[in-house]
Amino acid sequence: MGLRLVEKIDAFRDPTAEEMRFLCLSFGGRVEVLLESKASFKRWVLLNGLGDIHKSIRTTLERFFVFKSIERSLTTSTKLNLEECEAELRTKARSLDLPQLVAKVPSLCGEQLIFQNYVESVNHARNCLEHDNGTVTSKRCNTPAKDRLLLQGRRFRITFKNEQEEVPAEFGKRGPENAALMLGAEDFQIEFALDQFIELSHKQFIDILNTCVFFRADIETKLVRKGA
Repeated sequence: MGLRLVEKIDAFRDPTAEEMRFLCLSFGGRVEVLLESKASFKRWVLLNGLGDIHKSIRTTLERFFVFKSIERSLTTSTKLNLEECEAELRTKARSLDLPQLVAKVPSLCGEQLIFQNYVESVNHARNCLEHDNGTVTSKRCNTPAKDRLLLQGRRFRITFKNEQEEVPAEFGKRGPENAALMLGAEDFQIEFALDQFIELSHKQFIDILNTCVFFRADIETKLVRKGA
């Protein structure tokens, strides 16, 4: 919602009576003030948005770590105190950073996390906003030359397809006659140069949210017992 508002607003509303009475603020005036305020607000929205994604992914991986660890212990011990074991594992999980949690996945289920690079790239972008004033530093770059941050993800792709053509579907717009509506997926990449501000549009943020859906599906498949 915040990103949608930023992209739509082109002028400040008049101050409310409460603002005039208690804060003595007036937001009208120069275009530069509006642009600066929009940029600051957008960075705040992105920081909180990517922060929420980071927390969700971390919470998921912590619970995955606890569940799979207990599952493994139950195969060798029938006298396991579940409450004590869970408490110890939760403490251990909280002591790990996100890359360490991601690295634990193969040892717990025998498979790599399909979207490992995607999760780590989102975490790098979030760290730029949280710790580096919104700019890309070499520490957050994930290219061999350490000169760029590649924010990676996977998004849904909806198209109309018939024997002659395949075109992207647009809401409110009719597709080709007698064409089938197809749902697929495609990988995407958003590139940021060294010292560049982390800037995402409303559409790009939705694409990152799409990635979270695929991440969840990957985790769900790894929770299923092999051979079940």
